[in-house]
Amino acid sequence: MKLYHNRVISCFSLLLIIVFVTTACTLQPPRVKSSGLPQREYTYQIPEKIDDGWEPSTLETEGVDPKKINELMGNILREDIKNIHSILLVKNGKLIFEEYFYGYDRDTRHMLASVTKSVTSILVGIAIDKQMIGSVNEKVYEFFPEYKGTRWIDQKYDITLKHVLTMTAGLDWDEITNLHPHPKNPNTGMYRTDHPIKYILNKRKVATPGERWNYNSGLTILLGGIIKNTSGWYADKFAQRYLFKPLGIANYQWNEHPDGTIYTHGDLFLKPRDMAKIGYIMLNQGKWENKQIVSNAWIKESIREYIDTFRGYGYGYQWRCGKTLICDQEIEAFWASGTGGQKIYVFPKLDLVVVFTSKIFDNNSGHDRNESLLANFIIPAVVSPEYKRKVIKLDNTILDTYIGEYKINQEKVLMPDFVKRIRGKIFREDNKLFVKLPDGQTVQLFPESKDLLFGNFKDIGQIQFRAIRDENGAIKHVTRNVGFRALLLDKVK
Repeated sequence: MKLYHNRVISCFSLLLIIVFVTTACTLQPPRVKSSGLPQREYTYQIPEKIDDGWEPSTLETEGVDPKKINELMGNILREDIKNIHSILLVKNGKLIFEEYFYGYDRDTRHMLASVTKSVTSILVGIAIDKQMIGSVNEKVYEFFPEYKGTRWIDQKYDITLKHVLTMTAGLDWDEITNLHPHPKNPNTGMYRTDHPIKYILNKRKVATPGERWNYNSGLTILLGGIIKNTSGWYADKFAQRYLFKPLGIANYQWNEHPDGTIYTHGDLFLKPRDMAKIGYIMLNQGKWENKQIVSNAWIKESIREYIDTFRGYGYGYQWRCGKTLICDQEIEAFWASGTGGQKIYVFPKLDLVVVFTSKIFDNNSGHDRNESLLANFIIPAVVSPEYKRKVIKLDNTILDTYIGEYKINQEKVLMPDFVKRIRGKIFREDNKLFVKLPDGQTVQLFPESKDLLFGNFKDIGQIQFRAIRDENGAIKHVTRNVGFRALLLDKVK
């Protein structure tokens, strides 16, 4: 008997841990011993060439600075940065860096969590390429005639496939305020029902489709149902034929509901090298070894920003996308993201793919940690290895404008009820600023300019804060930035 372990982890902690994760994970992943790392000096090794299609190369050959990567590895091996299971770098189409931790290795399948959503998006693109699906403008209710009697079908909701892909369907669906397995969480109902697709198609439409982003794992389940009804194959079999086999991916696992519905929103297990292949075909115009896997036209559509998430990045067809400043350079990326910090980042202008796997459960800072590693080590190693932040002195009158309590702005971001009460405090001692966090950690903040501060946070790394002032110079808000993630904080006192 399969043991289903339904979990969604979403935790915000003001200024230190603000994680927006809404992945519904169902089967507990294989347990790998996660004892402390053995202390050792790091020596870079070229990834091994095996029969999987990857051509190894070195950091220096592909223009990546080894010093920053060594610094990154020092942080991980000292366990200043914890819970990372693997990091892989692909530059110029070559596998140049591959490291595993806590007992994981290249042959270990890892749960992708909501990275699975982005893989599902590729499958939809393949189905459109093969004319199994007409276009993203088709009404969703037309794909499910067998569910007559549900709200979507009987009321002919004007929700298109594009609305589903971009999570802008306007459904009555909140998987954040009360976290799974709370009985009010729709994911809880989705797992407990006999037929998940019927459950989702019975949800009410409460907003105009296309107007607002609302994270909804149920919509990705519908994408799997659409693939099944248009191709005749469940998503796992469709993927095996049209995606995994052409990529040389044979060792995978994809969990399913008892009624056969594939959990296309979060239960795919792949090896990290195979995750890198997913990222690389998105970078390489849909091709792997000169074979066209998915059309470049679909990729271009998938990674466009269709809607603002108000978290520092936009959302495409189940892919996140955004820009950020790193080493004073504007860096563009799109990425797949899963609970605890499972990631596939793609940087088109840098010809770079970065893969992270991490501890899945009870790892609230996983997203911020990976963003920090990108912003402070990996991207600088590619674009500007000698870059250092400038620290300046500010008058105490300016420092005093920061003093006060802060909370997350709640106007456009759903959050769990317990998070709404969280506060962080900035205070001054002599001519230095500090932030005190809800977990008791106190961190010094260093000014780069009047309106820009940064601090080094335990188990995450550098986080940046930018002040937003009113016409009188008083601080109204602060944006908290880690890599491509940003959140607006209100000054409340």
